[in-house]
Amino acid sequence: MASESARAPSRAAALGLVGLLFCAMAALRVCADGTLGPRDLKKAKLVKGGDGSDYYYADNLAPGFASELCKDHGSAIGVFRGPYLQAGGHDRVIVRWSSEAQGFGVVCYGTSPGNMASVAFDEESFPRGTEHSVSISGLLPSTEYYYVVAVTSAQRLAPVEKEVEAFSGWGGSPRAEEDSWSFLVEEVEEAGTGLEGSSLGIVSPGAYHSFSTFPRPLRDSPPPVRVWAIGDSGMGDDNARRVRDAFLNFTGGDWDLTLGLGDLAYGSGREYEYQRNLFDVYQEQNARIPVFTTPGNHDRPTSDMWKQTGPYFDVFTNPGDGNSGGVASNHKSYYSFDYGKVHFVSVDSDQLGLEDDPALYAWLERDLEAASKAEYDWIVAYHHQPPYSKGSHDSDREYECYKLRSNLVPTFEKYGVDLVLAGHSHSYERSHLLDRHLGSSGEIYSNPGVVKARWSKDGILVKRGSGPNSGTVYVVAGSAAKTGGGSLNHPAMDKGINEIGSLLLEFDGEDLTMYLVGSASGQVLDKSVMRKNAMP
Repeated sequence: MASESARAPSRAAALGLVGLLFCAMAALRVCADGTLGPRDLKKAKLVKGGDGSDYYYADNLAPGFASELCKDHGSAIGVFRGPYLQAGGHDRVIVRWSSEAQGFGVVCYGTSPGNMASVAFDEESFPRGTEHSVSISGLLPSTEYYYVVAVTSAQRLAPVEKEVEAFSGWGGSPRAEEDSWSFLVEEVEEAGTGLEGSSLGIVSPGAYHSFSTFPRPLRDSPPPVRVWAIGDSGMGDDNARRVRDAFLNFTGGDWDLTLGLGDLAYGSGREYEYQRNLFDVYQEQNARIPVFTTPGNHDRPTSDMWKQTGPYFDVFTNPGDGNSGGVASNHKSYYSFDYGKVHFVSVDSDQLGLEDDPALYAWLERDLEAASKAEYDWIVAYHHQPPYSKGSHDSDREYECYKLRSNLVPTFEKYGVDLVLAGHSHSYERSHLLDRHLGSSGEIYSNPGVVKARWSKDGILVKRGSGPNSGTVYVVAGSAAKTGGGSLNHPAMDKGINEIGSLLLEFDGEDLTMYLVGSASGQVLDKSVMRKNAMP
């Protein structure tokens, strides 16, 4: 298991960094150890130790400097959950955390760890307590920011609150000590400050983190775009940690967003189960990469999806407001968002989708219709239950899967959704390119036309054309912490694997490469390339 508490960069860690940076600078598609590594030098956040098992985060090894309003941070306020990032977008992000200390939540941030001088405050829904949710808006697209969370008092906040609300510039900052890690602190052009007279205080290494804003919707971003999809991960055990560490090792800690495909907290989605099985396991990752979730059957028992109340809604803030892209759903359990030219749609398949919530289907039609008319390279939908599976859940025998094929699948395919991700079945399954496969698995034989294209032997599938009923690939990725067996012989599937792992998606123009990363260093259980060809 990785040692995330270690912070002092050892000689072995430094050597590990050299290897990662060499792989990034050389623009190698695959590093010598079989991993992908970071995409470029600036994104090399993860430093592997000498034996490859321990790792360090290179974005907060040097001391930082932040507004004095963030003086009380880290252990001083007893942060026990987070910080974690929610509702990421091209110009905003929501930072959430829980603290033992009561007060106003404050986030100090900036484009350099030596200049976290800008300040944002608690949302009105979390005033003066131990639960904090701070929305940071007006950010620059495709920009790396550094931040630290803190708690302060009303008395301390009052004299500067009006000035902080108008704050828009960057002030001068102390220069970080120029040691072997000084390249981590970028120099910032002095441009004055809207918070005149404020001073900066030292933030200890490890107490702050970094994140990157998304590119503007429908704008290109440096390829490839990386997405981590984890399904049924909520065990909080060694299997979950091994899958996590294998993914970190494979990517060098460098990806853009995380999709949680449901069942993030076994057994019934209680708050302490989210803490133990999600936030404790992925603490460092969720502090740097926004996570977007969809509810599963083990998230539901303690939450009411109709009333939008309970632990699931207490701990997650998904972008139903539409401010991260897409059409606003104004609902907390289904929503959409954009990452550049990739459009993501999250649907509550566990309750509202099964019980024919008219508001969900009306919104889904509006969102996908708008997306189909825009110039997205890819449209990706995700939810919990799979419409097709022969894993631990059999889609021929379970009502939920039948209901998805009756309701959601036709809508997805009507608007040309390219990829649908699900969990629930504790295995990995990857389908051929399907269209209007609404019956049982035997329909593949009686109506072979429901398969529009098949994967080649070397794992390549070409999708010709786009738009209505152009074909969709369905992937089950529900083995991020456990497997459940099953025959894995659904005829719509090209691949079925009964091993723990998680899914990496790499979007690069018209190519989507999918890696099923296992639980051991450098282990890739499946690799496939879906290629879009605009010619009909």
